[in-house]
Amino acid sequence: SHASIFARGRVGVARGARAVTMASSLDTGVADAADSDEARSFASRWSAALSSAGDDDPTLLGSVVRHEDELLVLEPPIGVEPPPGSLVTFAGGGCGTVLFCRVGLAFAAQLDGPAAALGEKAALAGGNLTFAPVEGQWGGASSVEEMLAPPSPDLRSHVFAPKVAQSRRAPISQPLHTGVLAIDSLAPIGRGQSMLILGPDTLPRGAGRSALAHRVLDGAASFAPDVRRLYVTTAAQAEDAGRAAWAEGTRVLSARTDAEMLIAAQAACSLAQAGGGDALVVVDDLEPVRRLWTASCDAATALGREVRPDEEGSLLRIFYSALTERAHRRIGGDSVTLLLLQPSPSLRAAEEARKEAFTLADFEKAGFSQRAMGRLRVLEGKGVQLTEGVLEKLGIPAPGSGHPRADGGRKAGQHVEELTSLVDGHIELSEALAAAGRLPPIDPAQSLTRIGVGSTKLRPQATSAAMRAVARALRLELASAADPVHCEPSQRRRAAACTRVLQQPGPAPLGLAPQVALLFAATEGLLDEAIDTMPDEQIERLLAGLVSAVDAAAPELLPKVGRSADLTQAQADELRAAIGEYVAGFCG
Repeated sequence: SHASIFARGRVGVARGARAVTMASSLDTGVADAADSDEARSFASRWSAALSSAGDDDPTLLGSVVRHEDELLVLEPPIGVEPPPGSLVTFAGGGCGTVLFCRVGLAFAAQLDGPAAALGEKAALAGGNLTFAPVEGQWGGASSVEEMLAPPSPDLRSHVFAPKVAQSRRAPISQPLHTGVLAIDSLAPIGRGQSMLILGPDTLPRGAGRSALAHRVLDGAASFAPDVRRLYVTTAAQAEDAGRAAWAEGTRVLSARTDAEMLIAAQAACSLAQAGGGDALVVVDDLEPVRRLWTASCDAATALGREVRPDEEGSLLRIFYSALTERAHRRIGGDSVTLLLLQPSPSLRAAEEARKEAFTLADFEKAGFSQRAMGRLRVLEGKGVQLTEGVLEKLGIPAPGSGHPRADGGRKAGQHVEELTSLVDGHIELSEALAAAGRLPPIDPAQSLTRIGVGSTKLRPQATSAAMRAVARALRLELASAADPVHCEPSQRRRAAACTRVLQQPGPAPLGLAPQVALLFAATEGLLDEAIDTMPDEQIERLLAGLVSAVDAAAPELLPKVGRSADLTQAQADELRAAIGEYVAGFCG
């Protein structure tokens, strides 16, 4: 049977399968959620609201034709497609909500009452899934159960609220400073932008997707206190999030199931939109949402609703765009910035397929392209053992990794591909860079923002004028050094300096002015010789003292740059002189 979404169910994860322990519904009195007066009060109000809503003439939704994991699959009459968030009543007395529709089927989650059985009739209840308004201070934590409220006609309180129309959207013109230099310079985030953070689950602790998102939240709390913050995570991770420095003043929504994760993500966007002003919504894990889609595909196939491969991509984009398009900047100034975290395929082989060294036959069996095989033959001809470490450094997926460029095929990367096509930018975390000690391990070649791309001077911007001035050549410098055959020694030194400046192992976010000073020193060549000749320990001391030295030499310079978010030619000349004097004195 299917548990109520409000029951205190627990989700256990096992290798190869997810074991879901179902709890009884509130009406049975078995679920411990019903042991509290608050839960009983909520159930009473909810039932009363549904009863009154059900007095209208509801649209019939057919019946439950399948149970697929936690999804209830409905087969509405032809032409009936209930919008997401529509409340549903079942003949047996239960209620639920529509999450999404595809191929003539409606996929719903049970909210309350007796578990809906196969063949049970369903009808629209006449209401929409609604969240309770935030009262008092913005911060605090709540589960999906605690967040929901009885149905309301106010569209602003709907979990699946309508997205802002294109005609009411304004160009993105103000950056959201994160304090992470690699993000602010290579893949800046503008207020109202959607950004995807990709990275495999194999990344070491502190170098993964969540760790980077926590840094962004910390930077927003430090440098953009006017931006309201919402963080959506699993119930298992909510406690750790609550202990973070940025948690104070941040609204944390936790989800226990895949369906709750989708509801919580939409609710966070609606809460942000209803609150006015600027807001940042971080959805810590999209994997539960991907699992819902996969379950819907399995159900559709079992019911004979086959979809051609060329249609699947379009349907998948429609599914994800319901979330990605919640990011916006509205005419008048309000904005919702959306940061989505999604696992990406690992280069490493699955545990059962790992080897000390792979052979060419392993790659051929895995179906590698002829181009990749040619590269591998060259390596083997030079006596290079094709170990996992060597492959990782070269960015080559191992056989048995399931990577799209290996034995996984295009389907293995389809979700990431479609998501990337929908968002305004993406940041990719690299296993190879993490193994080399880079923190955060952001891959410059695979990370970008699409806001501001183009030739017009009136284009929207996701970054400040000061950052544009010092980061203009950064990507080119790094890309030049990536080609060891054609890279000149001077280019290699410059790229090494830029790479070293982007290294930010400490958790403290950097303000705009210190970022400008460090990047200016690297991109102007003021650090080339020092970085090339000094040992690591001295380089660390050199960079650690650079900003303080500039402040001592020109006390008003960096504060002015920080306030104006611009760097004039006169300020650049003054900055060059101060940094040059400091580096010369340090090296001398």
